[in-house]
Amino acid sequence: MGKRRCIEEVRTWTGSGEGRINEDYAQVDTSLRCAVLVDGATGLTKHNLMTDTTDASWYARELVSATFDEVRAGSDPREALGRAGRSVADEYLRLQGSTRLRREDLPNASVAVLTWDDSVVRVIMLGDCTAVVGMRAGESQVVHDATLDALDQQNYERMYRYATTNGTSMREARMAVNDKFIMNRLKMNEPGGYWAADISCRGFGHESVTEFPLADVRYAFACSDGYVAAVDMGVVSSAANLGDAVARGEGQRLGESLRKAERADEGCWRVHRSKVSDDATYMLVRFT
Repeated sequence: MGKRRCIEEVRTWTGSGEGRINEDYAQVDTSLRCAVLVDGATGLTKHNLMTDTTDASWYARELVSATFDEVRAGSDPREALGRAGRSVADEYLRLQGSTRLRREDLPNASVAVLTWDDSVVRVIMLGDCTAVVGMRAGESQVVHDATLDALDQQNYERMYRYATTNGTSMREARMAVNDKFIMNRLKMNEPGGYWAADISCRGFGHESVTEFPLADVRYAFACSDGYVAAVDMGVVSSAANLGDAVARGEGQRLGESLRKAERADEGCWRVHRSKVSDDATYMLVRFT
């Protein structure tokens, strides 16, 4: 078949946490036929080695940049991610003070990689990002690992029970149950837990890879959990509908509607969550 033309789009909104520093980062390079989104997560004890940003924001940007460097050098995208992760981890561990940090102090991330050639679109996922691939036949295929979602939801309900029992805000409850969040974080990259990108690099090699025939694909979309929160907040009914709407050109409007819905539930009482809003980022590649 002839070459398909690609139209790209990337948008991001900074959330309410981490001093208003965006810890998501996404980039699309159609010449390399690759798109990478990294949703960084701050260490749970807030021990930052960086002075002008958070460690998670640094990790997200460095991991995206290093992955593209590896792809540009000819590496397969999945191998490129692992090599990039190891090189970024080596750089982080050379920083003064890094050896004193515990596992829960360290930055980590969820990653979505979209890549394509003349015949196949590949979705490579590590962590809890969400991808949607819109097919020409009309259906939309969602790719998502819900393992971390279930762990997070347990803690959100712990927050709610603490807040209602003790008459506190959800923000105060979040700090009160921080030990439970640390327990979940320590399940990262452990058997029976969940896989993600982090400084230990143990998650690399556990990515899921899903393939779709390029001829059947209208678009490929991926987003951080902060953007797919539009489903929980009632802005859209499903992740598949979210991807379809973004592909129709509604991504900016939906992002604004998401922020409006979150502000209307600033206390996190209607939808239980750990903060008012998370960094929200998506990337889209449409094939024409």
